[in-house]
Amino acid sequence: MGWLMWCYQLVCLQLVFLHSLSFANLCSHDQSSALLQFKQLFSFVNYASYFCDEIGHSSYPKMKYWKDDIDCCSWDGVTCDGVTGDVIGLDLSCSWLYGIIPSNTSLFLLPHLQKLNLAFNFFNSSHIPSDLVNFPRLTHLNLSSSYFSGKIPFQISHLTRLISLDLGTSWPGDLALETTVMERLVQNTPELELILDNVNMSTVALGYLTNLSSSLMLLSLSDCELQGSLPENIFHQPNLQTLNLPNNYDLKCNFPKVNWSSPLKYLDVSSTSSSGKLPDSFRNLKFLSRLNMENCSFIGLVPTSIGNLTQLSYLYLASNNFSGHIPSSLSNLEQLTVWLRMRLIVRTHSIALELLLRTRGSHNLNLSNHQPDQIAPHLF
Repeated sequence: MGWLMWCYQLVCLQLVFLHSLSFANLCSHDQSSALLQFKQLFSFVNYASYFCDEIGHSSYPKMKYWKDDIDCCSWDGVTCDGVTGDVIGLDLSCSWLYGIIPSNTSLFLLPHLQKLNLAFNFFNSSHIPSDLVNFPRLTHLNLSSSYFSGKIPFQISHLTRLISLDLGTSWPGDLALETTVMERLVQNTPELELILDNVNMSTVALGYLTNLSSSLMLLSLSDCELQGSLPENIFHQPNLQTLNLPNNYDLKCNFPKVNWSSPLKYLDVSSTSSSGKLPDSFRNLKFLSRLNMENCSFIGLVPTSIGNLTQLSYLYLASNNFSGHIPSSLSNLEQLTVWLRMRLIVRTHSIALELLLRTRGSHNLNLSNHQPDQIAPHLF
């Protein structure tokens, strides 16, 4: 009899446990209601997310199918904590959202939110709401290409747990970042990965970039109107893999001449005011797969050390003032996989020749608009 009673109690405990699990991931009525109220702010129009189609991402109205008789943890774009049921993630990127986000919206009644992605929608040139500060646990924030405008609010620098911030816009100048916000961001968010493409940063002192965390892996500041000299220590970041700085016409990049060892895989400084000779220290960038230095003012020889970058699949050196031989070491770049079209200006005859050059499996190698005196014959 004692054995049967023990089995009965064990079965009861299992049933109670399974019953509790079945409700553990249900989001609260308050959070479900907050999301449904947020939904009412928007119309759903497909052109609001037309950039998604251009970059190959599917777009559809995720919120349109949210229903109050269904657990919000199962709604498209919503992620809940598996134990508490709290909403911790909201991904509404490419969701056809058309409207504005007022500062007192119910969205900010989700205090447990850790990831928020509203990219590729149309918020009608409204300002980024300062109430984002109500998300103290936020680690990932993506508002890119969603037609916000104005100044990036100072309050965003209070999100001290941020590790990824993407405020890049589709049109230059829609958003502006002031020095005080940048300074506080760098101070308060030591793990930050920063994408601010097309944000006006013309007033930001570049010296603040020296305080970026040593754990930084990605920094993308294309078309930001940066001015002055980029601090050299950026190139010494021990974990930096992507440095994207094109189309900052008044920015000068001074590459380290010695002791440049870096895990960089992607480096783009095209259309900047960078000039001078390229240092041989490039030989140490063993992991570099993409290098773009188009439309700068580099002079002298193309370093033979670039031939040591055997991981390169994309090399673009067009529209500079290189001279002399194109080094035969470029034939070592076996990861380059398509034809190169190269324009040579032969000064002695004042005529332009267009040649097809092929390294072994050449791909994305562009040296056009240089003026070399001679091409190394082994490359043909």
